[in-house]
Amino acid sequence: MRLSKAFIFYITVAWLGHFMVDLMIGIWPIYKTMARLDLAVAGLIGGFCAFAGEGMQVVFGSLGDKGYRKSLILAGIVGTTASSWFVYSDNYVAVFFLYLVTCIGSGAFHPSAAAILGDIGSTLGNKQGLLIGLFTSGGSLGMALSQILYGKAHIWFNGQVHWLSVPAILLVLAACLVRVKLKSDSGQTARPQVGWKTMWNLFKQREFCLLYICQVSISTLLWGTMFLLPDVLLSREYEPWLALGWGHMVYMLSAAVMMVPAGFLADRYSSRAVILAASLISAVCYYLFLFQPYLENGTVLMLLFGAGAALGVVNPVSIALGTRLAPNHKGAVSAFLMGLVWCVSEGIGQGLGGYLATLFSEDAPAKSLSIMGSLFIAATITAYLLPRKEEALEALETI
Repeated sequence: MRLSKAFIFYITVAWLGHFMVDLMIGIWPIYKTMARLDLAVAGLIGGFCAFAGEGMQVVFGSLGDKGYRKSLILAGIVGTTASSWFVYSDNYVAVFFLYLVTCIGSGAFHPSAAAILGDIGSTLGNKQGLLIGLFTSGGSLGMALSQILYGKAHIWFNGQVHWLSVPAILLVLAACLVRVKLKSDSGQTARPQVGWKTMWNLFKQREFCLLYICQVSISTLLWGTMFLLPDVLLSREYEPWLALGWGHMVYMLSAAVMMVPAGFLADRYSSRAVILAASLISAVCYYLFLFQPYLENGTVLMLLFGAGAALGVVNPVSIALGTRLAPNHKGAVSAFLMGLVWCVSEGIGQGLGGYLATLFSEDAPAKSLSIMGSLFIAATITAYLLPRKEEALEALETI
C-alpha cells in the first residue's frame, strides 16, 4: 500500500521527535557531572521528576485516545527542550522544575507517538513491528548522541547550549503548518481506556507480575548506570572524551544495534530464553567493568557495549512477550511494561544510585552501582520463572 501524505508526515515527526526528546532526556546525567551537583541531591531530583513525568504516560495515553495525539506529541517535544536551559541557573529548585518539565514532556510524547505509528502499521497491513522498531531507533540514536552533542554545544556556542532546542522548536512549528489528519486524530472512543485499575489487574497475573519485576530490575540498572557512568569514568581518571560522551554513546547505542538480532532470537527460540541470557550476560559485563578500575579504553568500551546491549534488549523483548500473552490488550500491556516500568526504574535508578554514592569516599559511584547490581538476582530468578510456552492468557479478557 502506498504511503499517504498523512502517514509520511506522522512517521517523520515521530522519528525526528523521538530523536530530539531522548536527546534532551540524556542531557541530565552529563549536566549534573559537569555542574558538579551533589550526587544525592541530583539523584533525588532525577528520581522524583522521572517518576512523576513518565508516570503520567497512563494519563497522556488516555488523552491521546480521545483525539489529542498530535497536540500531545508537539507539546511533548517542546516540553523536553527545558533541559537545554539547565546551564543558566545553579539553583537546585530551578533545575528541579526544568527537569520536571522535561520528564512531563517525555511522558506526553511517547505514548501518543507510539500509538499513532501502531495505527499506521495496522492500516498498512501488520507493519507495526517495523514502524515501532523505526520509532525506537530514533530515540536510541538521540539518547546515544546526547552527551557528545551537549559537550560539543558548549564549545560551538560558548556555553549557550539553549541553541540545542532550536531544531525541536522548528520541527514543531513546521508540523503546526501541515494540515493532515489521521482517523485516530478524531478520537478512539471505542478503544478501552487504560487506567490504574487496568495496571493493577495486569500485575495480579503471575506472568505479568514476573515480567514487571524483571523489567524494573533490569531497567533500574540501565538507568542507574547511565546516571552515574560519567562520574565512574572521571573518578577513575579516564580521558574526558571517554567519560563525557563516548562511553555513554557506546553504552546506549549498543542496545539499538542488538534489538533486531534479539527479536529474531526471541521469535526463533523464546522470549524467556533471550531475557534470561541477557540478564546473565549483562551481569558478567557489568561486574567485570566495575571490579576492574584500571582497564584499557578499548576494553572499557567493549564491556560497556556488552552491558548496554544485554540490558537494553530486555525491554522490547518483554513488551513483545507481553503482547503475545495478551493479544487483545496491546495498549494496556505497552503502558504497563513501558510507562509504568520507566517511571519506577528511572526514579529508583537515579535516586538510589545518587544516595548510595554518598556513603563512600573512594570510587563512590562504582561502589554504588556494585550494590545496585544485586538486582540481577531478582531479574534472573523472575526471568527463569517466566512461561516457557507463550500462549495467550484467557483470564485477561476480564481486564
